[in-house]
Amino acid sequence: MPNEMKDQYSQFGGAISEMATESLKGWRNSIGEAAITIVDQILDGKNEEERKTFFEGQIKREDGMRPCYYPENNVERPEEVFQSQIVSETFATHFKVIKNIPDDSRLEALPKAALVLSILAIDRAIELSHNGIHPGDFSSYELAKDAGPKTHRLLAEDRNGQDRISAPMWSKIIAAAKAHVKPQTSMIN
Repeated sequence: MPNEMKDQYSQFGGAISEMATESLKGWRNSIGEAAITIVDQILDGKNEEERKTFFEGQIKREDGMRPCYYPENNVERPEEVFQSQIVSETFATHFKVIKNIPDDSRLEALPKAALVLSILAIDRAIELSHNGIHPGDFSSYELAKDAGPKTHRLLAEDRNGQDRISAPMWSKIIAAAKAHVKPQTSMIN
């Protein structure tokens, strides 16, 4: 915060809060829109029977996990969870949004909230597409807000109480997502 604004939060707090809320809403909506776009791409060119098969396959969950969270829907490869095309491309949106933030201004914590939001966005995109409903404003989707804490727990530990996502797995998930982010081009010619 600039020194001129120090100790004047009461005067500027409303504007700061409004700007922060709009930034968060934009971040959430961009991730939601990415999930919808990717689901549309997956379904593009599929006939009605193929679409039905896709949705039936995604409704089935094992331990709360959709098959689309795994590459090629292969739930037998738990070490590759959250590295599928749909998750990686949706999660990549987070890295696209933050790529202009200097590294020293970023939190060091793992982007768990961004991954949770990506998963919720994918779930919603599948649900809406399956039901033929226009997606609307992702930020106003109450079920996603309610499902957030449950999804955080889903990522935190498996049935045995072990972390579902180890540090090496996080590295792979982040690398898979960042592979979909174009490098920043220099503004200097």
